[in-house]
Amino acid sequence: MNARLVLVCTTMLAVACCAAPPTPPSAPPPRAPAQLPYRYLTDLSSGTQARQYGFNLVDLGPYRSLIDALPPGERALVWLGGYSRAGCVFVTTDARIRQEVLALARDPKVAGYYIDDEADDALPANGGHCPDVVAQIEARDRLVHLLAPGTFTYEVVAEPGDFATFARATDVLGAAAYPCLTGHPCDWSKIPRYIADLDAAHVARYWGLVQAFGQGKWNAPTPSELRIMIGQWQRSRWQGEQVFAWDWAGWSLASHPALLAVLGAANTARAPK
Repeated sequence: MNARLVLVCTTMLAVACCAAPPTPPSAPPPRAPAQLPYRYLTDLSSGTQARQYGFNLVDLGPYRSLIDALPPGERALVWLGGYSRAGCVFVTTDARIRQEVLALARDPKVAGYYIDDEADDALPANGGHCPDVVAQIEARDRLVHLLAPGTFTYEVVAEPGDFATFARATDVLGAAAYPCLTGHPCDWSKIPRYIADLDAAHVARYWGLVQAFGQGKWNAPTPSELRIMIGQWQRSRWQGEQVFAWDWAGWSLASHPALLAVLGAANTARAPK
């Protein structure tokens, strides 16, 4: 399931606690890390709605009018169109990316660029037919950094076995661990297992995806279950929180004020260790 419906929940960790190692003199200049904490909520049509629950990063396309309209305290994570699993190419060409990103490169309201959501499902090992997807993500990442230095790049990876494969493809990796399935109790071993796999894969910067939806095979968590999820991520090195989802496939978080209350309280609470 694609998690890119989210308005990245502002994470609760400062970048300083997870600083990158010094770069050798012969290497290119270091890239700007995601300046956190960021809280990002997917599939949200209004940044104003997000702000009242403590979210500060908005999922937008490369449209200056929408970005300029963001209120103080909110920034954009710009979605670049994603990757086509059918064609094994990016939906947006490099030429178009050059045009769009250069137009936004100096905009202080742009924090970063969302390269793709769950590109690991395009790998042949996962049933896809795109053996070059990792190299393509890395090439798109380099292009974005060339055009917009000082911003960060982001991707979401669904399977923990693919964390190492995509660990260096972008600046920040989002880990999509949804523990609550329909007809089953929530699997409270899942998030700790993902955290352990992120550490084993040496992923330098990651955001945790928080399940705040229910549809199909996923069961909506209760407020207490949502608190458990957030608490598990807070005991990790996460640098950001991405909540899925405000609106998705008939699900509406707006109809679940108790879940929004939990998210709002967590987003405004003291940063985790």
